[in-house]
Amino acid sequence: MKRTWIIVFGDLVSFLASFGLLIFIRFNPESYSEAINIHTIPFTVLYITWVIIFYIFGLYDLLNIKPNIPYLKKWALALVTSFAVGMLLFYFIPSFGIAPKINLIIQVISFGIISFLIRRLIYNLLAKTIRKPAILVGNSKPLIELEKIISGNPQIGLEIVGKFKDINEIKLDMNNFNGSTIILDQGAQVLNQNILNLYTNNIDITDTAKAYEKYLYKIPVEYIDLSFIIENVDIKKDIFYTLVSYVLNITFALVVLVVTSPLIILSVIFIYINDKGPVFYIQQRVGLNGKVFKLYKLRSMKINAEENGAKWSTGNKDERVTKIGKVLRKTHIDEIPQMINILKGDIALVGPRPERPEFVELLNKDIPYYSFRHIIRPGFTGWAQIKYRYANTIEGSKEKFEYDLYYIKNQNIFLDIGIILRTIQIIFTH
Repeated sequence: MKRTWIIVFGDLVSFLASFGLLIFIRFNPESYSEAINIHTIPFTVLYITWVIIFYIFGLYDLLNIKPNIPYLKKWALALVTSFAVGMLLFYFIPSFGIAPKINLIIQVISFGIISFLIRRLIYNLLAKTIRKPAILVGNSKPLIELEKIISGNPQIGLEIVGKFKDINEIKLDMNNFNGSTIILDQGAQVLNQNILNLYTNNIDITDTAKAYEKYLYKIPVEYIDLSFIIENVDIKKDIFYTLVSYVLNITFALVVLVVTSPLIILSVIFIYINDKGPVFYIQQRVGLNGKVFKLYKLRSMKINAEENGAKWSTGNKDERVTKIGKVLRKTHIDEIPQMINILKGDIALVGPRPERPEFVELLNKDIPYYSFRHIIRPGFTGWAQIKYRYANTIEGSKEKFEYDLYYIKNQNIFLDIGIILRTIQIIFTH
């Protein structure tokens, strides 16, 4: 989290520098004071809005700040969106008293250039300077995956300086490894005296599950057992969370249904014209406590597409999808009727995505504790949806479940709002 705030601070410096450059370019020295007074409040609102936009595009995620092509695409799209939102703010909020078309263009361009340079500087700082030595103990598949992530993303703050199969094999020069972190595999045999020596020499010890949670925002299935569930999961949320999430769910569902009703009507007409079949698709899904309910969607597949049984979805490449269905899926209009499920209480706005009973039965056999995801209400969107997208294999479903486990453990209103914002970005950019 501290590293994320460094990036946010870097954007603040970029914004202040670009604001100062704007004043210098556009105004005479004798009017600097007046120009600053007029523009400070509107541009402060603009900066806060831009931080939210950059968050929505994932530009404060440590794994996303690596200067590569995917990052540059997100960064450019976030800047374009920031400019568009800035135009809306200044032209539709008369109380600001300004409509700075040229000023806003200068601000966006200068902010883009300065923030790019500062973010590159911060990346180099985090990746090459501010790093903590890490020692990996174990040889499990999750630990090997974690090693690859750490090695490929030095900006997260760790540098692997040693690997051992067992912690009792470690013979460290404590002066060289003072302040290190040991990431310990589950089930490793540890002698009490060895642990005492490590703690005495200011060496942190964490397990692979906690490292996954901290750096990858998911929890490996291999590390889930009854004791983990009892110690880490609290499904009885406080009254504040329950009340706020309920109001948010109902309000959001009603607003979406009202605002998109013309789109729904047009879609219904096109679906019917396309093949004269039913316009809605009602599908059984597994919900809270394993209860089966009916999920509502606009039909995007051909009639009798599943007459031979349920099949994994492959997104827009699915041959069962109709021409109009491809448009509905691309724009996510086919998902809108699920707002009715939210109003009925079948699903929440945010939670693990509800699966079909046929797939749940299959996944329960292959993924340990998979039914645990039904301990909370499923969601229209969720942490796994914004981190992984489609899963059409056992292995893909396993990884999505690991993100679900992270959400179940860390569920709170701020995480929910963040997921909703990121979902909106996905809808408009995928």
